[in-house]
Amino acid sequence: MKLKLLTLTLFFGTAMQAQDSSMTAREAVDIALQNNLRIQIAKSDQDIARINNNWGNAGKWPTVAANLGNTFSVQNLNQTLANGSEINRNGATTNATNANIVANWRIYNGMRVRATKERFEELEKVGDIQLQQQITQVSFDVLIAYYNIVRLNLQVKATGAIIELAKERQKIAETRFNVGSAAKTDMLQASIDLNTVTANLENIYRQIETSKTLLNNLLKRAPDAPIAVSDSTFDIQLINLEEYKSKIETQNFEMLLAQRDRAILMQDRKIINSQRLPILSLNSVTSYNRSKASGGFFLTNQNYGPNIGLNLFVPIYNSNIFKTQLRVNEAQQKQQLLVTEQLRMDLHRDLQIAYQEYQNAIKVSDIEKANVKLAEENNFISTERFKKLQSNSIELRQAQESLSQAQDRYINALFRAKVAATTIQVIAGEVVVD
Repeated sequence: MKLKLLTLTLFFGTAMQAQDSSMTAREAVDIALQNNLRIQIAKSDQDIARINNNWGNAGKWPTVAANLGNTFSVQNLNQTLANGSEINRNGATTNATNANIVANWRIYNGMRVRATKERFEELEKVGDIQLQQQITQVSFDVLIAYYNIVRLNLQVKATGAIIELAKERQKIAETRFNVGSAAKTDMLQASIDLNTVTANLENIYRQIETSKTLLNNLLKRAPDAPIAVSDSTFDIQLINLEEYKSKIETQNFEMLLAQRDRAILMQDRKIINSQRLPILSLNSVTSYNRSKASGGFFLTNQNYGPNIGLNLFVPIYNSNIFKTQLRVNEAQQKQQLLVTEQLRMDLHRDLQIAYQEYQNAIKVSDIEKANVKLAEENNFISTERFKKLQSNSIELRQAQESLSQAQDRYINALFRAKVAATTIQVIAGEVVVD
């Protein structure tokens, strides 16, 4: 299991201060790993599991308890003794003091202590896996939010270029209308299209601000904190499907958790079996008792000292409760095997779908990249023809729209490929930050 990230300083060192200047994807992930609250919660769960994992909590060591009591009473006595004497006293007082130290140690209890300790160890492993899972998920969320801002920035750049072309077209249409060589509708349509593209740009800016708010939240920063991404394009990793298939069994966090769940059930079975075996306990009591009375047969009675003994408990019959529990545990283990197998199938399915999306996005991006070049050339030719009165505004408008759509499809294809590649890595239990 590995997480290819910048060296984690999650548990030590001071937290990086978010900079107003642009940050790389690696820097964004590093800040999130130090500050994200979901990771800190998972770290707390890991600490709880680690604290619980000790021999004392498993019941290996003896228990020692001390008791101290003092009783004062006032009574009326009326006693006739065997020798014929009588004792009659009103308001006789009695003061009794009792103290003891009790120690109990289960020397043998059917290996339950070891099974319980091993169960705690499995739970600690679960905590470790869940922490790594949360780290990977947060890293994935940060990267997707980061790459979405990169995508939107590319759209801003592309839309800005389209606006310049729309301005040029509107200027030419206005000139042609003023000299009487074109209808006013061409000029009006050019102005409408310019306004439409400008409105689209404003919508992209709003999406950028929303995406920055989401990214700031993941980095535990103020929602309106200034943030900018330094990446200006997408670097798509090469994916070897067979390599990632082999990692699912050993690195995928859901698979690892399913394996640990079955291991816990196996320890539960040992614990149930231990209850069917005899229990040998060593007991010791050191006591002190003192009673003082103003009347009665004993005026003062005092005793103290230790005692030690062995107790053997042998379970004989308990209405087949343990047998039932074992049968339930066996059914649970079989069920967990089915759950694990279903999970394995689902993960390979998800990996295949993500890889198909990755391949499709790569192919589409190559096609759309070529389309952008063709659309740029077509737009240049159409613009020159429009200037020379060799074409109408409809032709130029179609050329500009084709260029805008090709650019949008190209950018989205690159983004899809990046998201698919990152998804494949997450399914394999790792995140690679460029």
